[in-house]
Amino acid sequence: MSGLFKWTGRKAEASVEAAAPAEPSPDVVSTSKVLPRLLSALSQRPDPILVDLGPVVGSNVAFLGERLACKLFVEDLFAAIESHSRRPDRAEVPLALHERLHQPAGSVDGILCWDVFDFLDKTAGQPLAAKLVEMLKPGGVLYGFFGMTTVDLSHYTRFVVEAEDALRLRTYPATPVRRQVLAPRDINKMFDGLVVAESLVLKRGTRETLFRKP
Repeated sequence: MSGLFKWTGRKAEASVEAAAPAEPSPDVVSTSKVLPRLLSALSQRPDPILVDLGPVVGSNVAFLGERLACKLFVEDLFAAIESHSRRPDRAEVPLALHERLHQPAGSVDGILCWDVFDFLDKTAGQPLAAKLVEMLKPGGVLYGFFGMTTVDLSHYTRFVVEAEDALRLRTYPATPVRRQVLAPRDINKMFDGLVVAESLVLKRGTRETLFRKP
């Protein structure tokens, strides 16, 4: 499920919550030191435009709308990845991801990538990163997680924003895929055109990173 959301107050929040799919049981709550920086950067921009690459989470729409008064595009790239993961040939994944993103170049203030790049190989990850860099306005920010261990991923994660510095991770099934681990220099190269504003290693073996477009 994807969509465009514009914050208009408590009435809008209630309608979004009613339309959102049921959430799985909570998994774990993770403290974030980087998410507050993204929120701070976006709060300084008038009427920011934010793109979320994950599934629709009603409480996130409400939180981000109330905190930032933003226009939020939710583009569920994980659904596109899952659809193509069931096929023998994943060659169409790059095109499928590109077709989900309709925002013009230089039109977006912030992007929430979550851990989408963990599920992509280089042939899909590189063109997606280039598209996201192109979409950002100067001064725009991009937030993401990058796994640091080579494992088979058998679930996706909904990142539920519980506070400015707290995320609840809720899992749902995925067609197993081998995580493509990227070294920091490879991540930086993939997002050529952006600079690393902050990057921290979390206890759960994930690198939490905030990029900024000069």
